[in-house]
Amino acid sequence: MSRFLALACDTDVPTELVAEAITRLASVVPPLEISRHGCLTVAASGGALIRFDRGVIAGALFDRRFPGLLRELPQDEWERIVSSRGMHLIDNYWGGYIALLQTPGDRIDVIRAPMGELPCYRGRIDRATLFASDIDLLRLAGAARTAIAWDAVAAELAWPNIRNAQTCIEGVAAVNSGERVTPVAGAVQQDQLWRPSDFAAPRPGLPTTDHVERIRRQVQACTGSRASAFERVQLLLSGGLDSSIIAACLARSDTPLDLLTLFTRDPVGDERDYGRRMARAVGLPLEEMRREIVHLDPRISAAARLPRPAARLFEQETARLARAAASRNGAQAIFTGGGGDNVFCALQSAAPATDRLLVQGMGRGFLETAGQISRLAPASLPKVLSAAGMRTLPWRRDSPIRPDLSFLSAEARARAGPRPPSHPWLKPGQVALPGKAAHVKLVALADGFAQGFDPQGELPTIAPLLAQPVVETCLAAPSWLWFEDGRNRALARRAFARELPPEIAGRRSKGTPECFIGEIFEHHHALLREMLLDGILARRGFLDREAVALAFHGAGRMASPHAVALLRLVDVEAWLMARSAADG
Repeated sequence: MSRFLALACDTDVPTELVAEAITRLASVVPPLEISRHGCLTVAASGGALIRFDRGVIAGALFDRRFPGLLRELPQDEWERIVSSRGMHLIDNYWGGYIALLQTPGDRIDVIRAPMGELPCYRGRIDRATLFASDIDLLRLAGAARTAIAWDAVAAELAWPNIRNAQTCIEGVAAVNSGERVTPVAGAVQQDQLWRPSDFAAPRPGLPTTDHVERIRRQVQACTGSRASAFERVQLLLSGGLDSSIIAACLARSDTPLDLLTLFTRDPVGDERDYGRRMARAVGLPLEEMRREIVHLDPRISAAARLPRPAARLFEQETARLARAAASRNGAQAIFTGGGGDNVFCALQSAAPATDRLLVQGMGRGFLETAGQISRLAPASLPKVLSAAGMRTLPWRRDSPIRPDLSFLSAEARARAGPRPPSHPWLKPGQVALPGKAAHVKLVALADGFAQGFDPQGELPTIAPLLAQPVVETCLAAPSWLWFEDGRNRALARRAFARELPPEIAGRRSKGTPECFIGEIFEHHHALLREMLLDGILARRGFLDREAVALAFHGAGRMASPHAVALLRLVDVEAWLMARSAADG
């Protein structure tokens, strides 16, 4: 993945500031290539990098009109991108990029790709605004402070995965997905160029078969394009619907592919049978590896180099095994089906039935959708009908975001606030239909998941289902079309029915990490208890220590029924420990 640091100076005169920053950057390995564009100085390395006399595009860039990774752009395209201040880029391209542009009048525009995995953080020194792929580069340039933003930590605890420009480090802000940031006289102007809600207007007149074909085409094209950037890739194949769809698409690409499935001691976390069926369907061998609890250390945070605790403990072992397999096979990237539930509208509510009622009125279609949701939930049909009717009320149409306040102290709850962090995609009233509003919320949550990727990681993690064209295409489908035969993600199942074994295309069950979470809790019981009762969060007064102690005591050495919530606190504690060590 690319790394970059950009200095956007208020004027073009402070050469001593640029010289000092460049001197500091000389120690970065691999070395950063430095270029000047008027008031904009960019240092970058690794991954794809496209340069122009007015700026740089760092990260993976793809053209909607042609497959494959772009390594250059013609002059006329650059002019359109610059003159439109990034809108031409948003409308015609996609990927995991950051565009750093000098526009006419010495204005600097920084644009982050919609749903892109390459992060962008900003800070301030003297007469310059700094933008970087990671906080290590910001600190090296002198922009990142070391103080923890405790209100943001409280919000992270209460509202996980609802992530906006605020980070958990003072003086460091994030550039949101699909946002343009322009430094102006020591401040910044923020413009949201892309929102999921812009694509969520229902198109009920379009035949279902057209939605199916469009989804198929976009998932296939985006997966193949992402794979084309690498000489060899490895797929984490669970045997679930989403990763199996990616397997089918990668098998049709020109990039060599290796398949890896992971399993646990508990049969609940063992999906090898499904993985083997999919491997046979694409004609490839399947490597099988067991998650081992002894290799996992709760004190280590995978988000240590990120400005917020955006990583989960149970994923640590998955990452270790995936890296090991990739090293043996010579793979350059790890692909996953991550985000599939979100993008393919795997809702568990009556909201899609409400959408159909509001659009088509009371009739057979509405009753059919209510029946599908009743079978999926499961819930009685009268209960679904009642819930769908209640959601038609104007004040009930937004998709609510509820906090998780488990084990938090009164102080932490107060600092988190009564409402979720403001998010540019989740403003009340942006989406008229409740099912569509819920789908947009799922996409926002998936974008929060993508913020856990570390640009300094050994291997990039690619989730093709989060590609901008795929997200836009899926949002365009009426929410009720995603439910059929008592199953969710129906359009995706239809789109790849020919490539998937019937047992996977029609699969109702779903694997879960909760059995491995139970193993973590049991094996590391004493350490987890110590981390939470005697750690930074407890000393800061953010935890209800009595409730935490009771949860550990009540479970003995067995997995607590609250293990998921407790390990979420451990994730934050491990990140705080890492930040404390880094600040030394």
